[in-house]
Amino acid sequence: MKNKAKEGILMDNSPKRMRVLGYLKERLLAEKVDLYKEEICNRNYSSFLGLTLVGIFSSGSILAIGIPLSQYFIFNKQIFILFAYCVILYLIAKLYLQKEKKYITAVFYAALTPLMIIGILMGTFLDREVPSITFMVFISVLTLFMLDKPWRIFLYITCSSIIYIICCYYAKEYELFLTDMMHLAAFYCLAVGLNFLTLIDRIDNVENFVQYKIKSEIDLMTGVYNREVGLLKIKQLLNNQVKGAFIIVDIDNFKKINDNYGHMYGDTVIKDISRLIKESFGSEDVVLRMGGDEFIVYSVELVEMGECKKSLEYLFNRLSSAEIGREKGIAVSISIGCSINDKEKIDFNRLYRESDQCLYVAKNSGKGCCVIKK
Repeated sequence: MKNKAKEGILMDNSPKRMRVLGYLKERLLAEKVDLYKEEICNRNYSSFLGLTLVGIFSSGSILAIGIPLSQYFIFNKQIFILFAYCVILYLIAKLYLQKEKKYITAVFYAALTPLMIIGILMGTFLDREVPSITFMVFISVLTLFMLDKPWRIFLYITCSSIIYIICCYYAKEYELFLTDMMHLAAFYCLAVGLNFLTLIDRIDNVENFVQYKIKSEIDLMTGVYNREVGLLKIKQLLNNQVKGAFIIVDIDNFKKINDNYGHMYGDTVIKDISRLIKESFGSEDVVLRMGGDEFIVYSVELVEMGECKKSLEYLFNRLSSAEIGREKGIAVSISIGCSINDKEKIDFNRLYRESDQCLYVAKNSGKGCCVIKK
């Protein structure tokens, strides 16, 4: 009876154990990090920049105070090296990584590696007589500045620790080696625990932030940018002198569709049209719902008249083949006004006004057509 009771307890605990293991595996792999790469790269860039500035300020302050008093103090070369290293990293961040943030995580690992090597050498071959502390602090603290999948950071900490163990074994007396190993075991557990707990919280924070950002930027009905965010993005492109085509799309006779078939069907038409517009342009182009049945597209680098005509003809063909409204016995059409911006500087209001005038001409030319101005 006792054996059966024990078996029952084990069976009861098995699903719970599996859930715990599944949770730990999910958190360790953190596959959802791949869904938020842009935001994670932005945060890693900010941390990297902040870390280099702290290094520059702290080492620079020591040099600024110490150099005039050099007759009273003996300077360690490591201070000069640290200052120069942080300056180089800062310049790399500002001149290169600011535009290529997708590489920031790899650069972060590469930047931490020399510091880890210095920590290993300072705790082994450069100081054989006393217990090590620098490397222990490094593995516990430095990786906290990074945001990455936990298993990668744990692998980095583990590899660094293995290299330290090998160096320590050859550099120190056996008793001191054992002392350092006891310290390393404690700090290793501390580093892994701290990183795991903080990474879980930070990754969840990124997920919540991105989801909130999407909800605040996107028109919930259509899935394209809402008016405020979309117009802001177009203005930013114009301020950065990005050329392109400013396109206004308006659904023809939409009021009649609403009046005859109801607002629910009208909403369905808007969703279908917005999907076709979004699918007809690239990921770098800005698509927004201006309001009601009107959409705006800023197609980046679409400045040739021939290419612009092809793009808009493609949209018309997609609309024709989709046969929106067929089930109601109607043919839904759109009118388009387009102004091509091939100038380095142009006022947003002027560009919008020109496109709106083209749309007006298209509407008064029988609808279901486009008018382009260059």
